[in-house]
Amino acid sequence: MLHLDLDRAVLANTRFAISPLSTAIGALRLLRDNRPSGGGGWRSRVQEAVQGRKLVLLGSLFSGSWDYVPDFLTPQPPGPATGLQEELHTVATTQSARLRWELRVMAQGVSEERLAGRVVPVVLRDALERGEQHFAEQLAAELHQLWEGALAPQWMALRARMEEDIGHRARTIARHGLSGMLAALHPRLLWSDDQLTLVSRLRGRIPTSTGLVLTPSVFTTDLRVVIDSIPGPATRQPMFAYPCRPGPQTPTGPTVPALLGVTRARLLADLHTARTTAELSERHFLATSTVSYHLGILHRTGLITRTRAGQHVLYQRTARATDLLAAPRAH
Repeated sequence: MLHLDLDRAVLANTRFAISPLSTAIGALRLLRDNRPSGGGGWRSRVQEAVQGRKLVLLGSLFSGSWDYVPDFLTPQPPGPATGLQEELHTVATTQSARLRWELRVMAQGVSEERLAGRVVPVVLRDALERGEQHFAEQLAAELHQLWEGALAPQWMALRARMEEDIGHRARTIARHGLSGMLAALHPRLLWSDDQLTLVSRLRGRIPTSTGLVLTPSVFTTDLRVVIDSIPGPATRQPMFAYPCRPGPQTPTGPTVPALLGVTRARLLADLHTARTTAELSERHFLATSTVSYHLGILHRTGLITRTRAGQHVLYQRTARATDLLAAPRAH
């Protein structure tokens, strides 16, 4: 669990912001989505931009299963609608001490937070050898290329969805107060006794800060957090990128979550490779008994197989399930 203390000053300074770079990072995270139709056509669009424009640093950072991607790629929006060029400038001029600290967290992890490190790919090490400033500038340039190649043509529509979502949250605050809005923002966020708790396999406590920034995301169903739960140079305010409500382009026909339920749909999507109950429990922040219950239903419907490997039972989805996940829905 991650715990964020919210006193009156933090609540008074809680605000919404639309961030082009937070949107771009959300799109890049689609590259990690293993579902056949994960992200729809957006994943292919982002992949084509990364490969076609040779965005090697972004490709290295958003491939694999890193626990942590440097936060300087999503700068703190100073206002409700920061421009792309302003954000790119902030990335390119990241303080060297902050950049080194974030890269060290990425490589070494933080054991007290259960944040795992990972061997830094050669392409990132080579870029770093030319200095932190060059590294930051090259990433800013690649983000600009990604924006032009994948996001710019649809930005007006994407921004309209985010503005509509912020309007909905504002109406919720008007009816139920700020605490009511925070409690309904995402299933992994729990509000109680002036404390916001994020259900996560990571752990830590974030002491009182000066504010909280909420940015809507059109590319994720999960919650992304930018939090300095351990002291670092140029400490940032906490920032949450939360999923937008479904927009007008959402299919009107029955979706897989509608047919199976959200939890079973997520488990099924994750079973593109064989996994144990314990592994699924850790990956989805669910009790093992809950996972076992849903796996039992999926197995009885013929959507997953169950095989024993030594002392472990492995579950994997069937071809029928893969077809179900990949099937287009009526619009």
